[in-house]
Amino acid sequence: MRIPVLHGKPVERPASGEIHFPNGNRARWVGVPTDADPEAVLQALRLPRPQALLLLLGGADEMDPAIGTRLRQLISRGLAQAADEADALILDGGTHAGVMALMGQGVADRGHHPLLVGVAPSGRVAFPAAVPDGQAESQAELDPNHSHFVLVDGNNWGGETQMMFRLASVYAHDIPILVVVVNGGSIAREEVLRAVRRRWPIVVLQGSGRLADELTVSLQAPEQDVADPVMAEIIADGNLHLFPIDGSPEAFARLVLHHLGTRTSLHVAWQRFATYDANANREQAFFRRLQFWIFFLGILSTALALVLTYVNTILDPGGDSVARLILHTAVVMTAAAVTALLAASSRFKAGSKWIFLRATAEALKREIYRYRAGLAFKRLDETHERKFVEQMRRISSQMLRTESGSAVLRSYQGPLPPPKGAASEDDGFSPLTPARYIHFRVDDQLDFYRRRVDELARRNVALQWVIIVFGAGGTVLAALPDQLAALWVPLTTAVVMALTAYFGYQQSESKILKYQQAATDLENLKTWWCTLSLEEHEDPRNFEALVEGVEAILQSELTGWVQEMKEALVRVDTRNEREARRRGAKPQSPDKGGGAAHGGEEDIRQLS
Repeated sequence: MRIPVLHGKPVERPASGEIHFPNGNRARWVGVPTDADPEAVLQALRLPRPQALLLLLGGADEMDPAIGTRLRQLISRGLAQAADEADALILDGGTHAGVMALMGQGVADRGHHPLLVGVAPSGRVAFPAAVPDGQAESQAELDPNHSHFVLVDGNNWGGETQMMFRLASVYAHDIPILVVVVNGGSIAREEVLRAVRRRWPIVVLQGSGRLADELTVSLQAPEQDVADPVMAEIIADGNLHLFPIDGSPEAFARLVLHHLGTRTSLHVAWQRFATYDANANREQAFFRRLQFWIFFLGILSTALALVLTYVNTILDPGGDSVARLILHTAVVMTAAAVTALLAASSRFKAGSKWIFLRATAEALKREIYRYRAGLAFKRLDETHERKFVEQMRRISSQMLRTESGSAVLRSYQGPLPPPKGAASEDDGFSPLTPARYIHFRVDDQLDFYRRRVDELARRNVALQWVIIVFGAGGTVLAALPDQLAALWVPLTTAVVMALTAYFGYQQSESKILKYQQAATDLENLKTWWCTLSLEEHEDPRNFEALVEGVEAILQSELTGWVQEMKEALVRVDTRNEREARRRGAKPQSPDKGGGAAHGGEEDIRQLS
């Protein structure tokens, strides 16, 4: 047998070969020094290029047998299945013990796919007796279901860690990588720290024992309460995601596939939500800018007309100055600009498009949270998956029948879920246990309502004071005997009318009432859940009642908002059409798409 040279150092014993296990599996192995070139090691293994990489850390010591049974399902039907679908390479410890043995069996269950590489210290593992390599007795057998092994010189557990991470780093530059932590002890703890410092995403199997449960407790504790410096760094800097040990294998597979960049139904749902959300924000911004300039230029047009009147009648009656010509041109131009903006508002219908897109995005978001909550207690089969996909199809099809269906939707290219699309600590894909659902859905929505109520209340008071001041100013000007003072009354009137129209469109007082009502209903529902016993918390029917109650409250609030915004847009459209007629422009008729009031009521009701 030819002895390869790794990192320029020949090895005295055979440095590579093939192991024939009693179960019929054959595995290629290489023996390497601790400082071997990782790319040369991978070349010696003759591995095909994977599309993703899974790094499995931990063990299975001190684990309850019932948890071991559950873990076997998660590894085989979850992790191994996801790795197979993603064409991922799996790296682990390689011994026939604990989670490595479960991983090997999971791969064997899929016809020895995907490839599974074990990295272990050569002095602590035993070859099968059929392999005449002269290896001495060791403490652990190599797992018979692995496809490849890297045996690192050394006699201590943990001596292989550096090589494992160097091998993973070779791939991490080009393909997605995910670290999965199951149980684990002190060695796994140091390995997790290495992964954190490399900014690799980490999924922790909550409830699998030892290190995994320590990470769970530390994640749920305030940052200042984590005294251990290693654990504090892991919690502060790590991209950690929890998955409950009693979650379904299908949900675990979807979470893994998401982090490996594979599109799942939940990934598609978040992508659609992000697209509708981003385009709704864009249409809303366009609509608000359009209305602002209509209001501003309308007031400016009135002010310039008054200045021109002042020049004509008081300052320089009968004159023919350059100032008069400039003012006249400015009046004509601002009036023309207002007319053009009124026509654009009628033509582009940004207001109604924004409302339809927002309603669609929120409808998708409700289905996402219902689906994720179902993953915590249900083992979803293809029927449940198809139901979720059908709901997405129905919502998207409904949107296409509204005025937003004619909008050109710009694709969303950012992270999923999008910023502000979910709570900051929520990865958007993990199953939602009751505690996580309350934290990520209920508490996050309550925080939103409270912030918005405070913002709207302050804006409401400020805007009303501005209206009062300008109204009082107009009254004072009208009461003055000076002809010049009376000349400016129409300007204050125009400002008051514009601000009143804007105030009516904003629906601030109504929004405050609805937000407060929704917040109160959510708090009552949360209180009901907190008063249940531990046994009642374990009943899936109670959790389902909580989820349906929360989503019904949010749907009711959105339905009321949509209806009020439609009515506000009717008033805006009416005002714009009246202003367009006054300025001599021909408004667009309702049957040709004037605004949110012109058709689509049933569609938007179903969306919301």
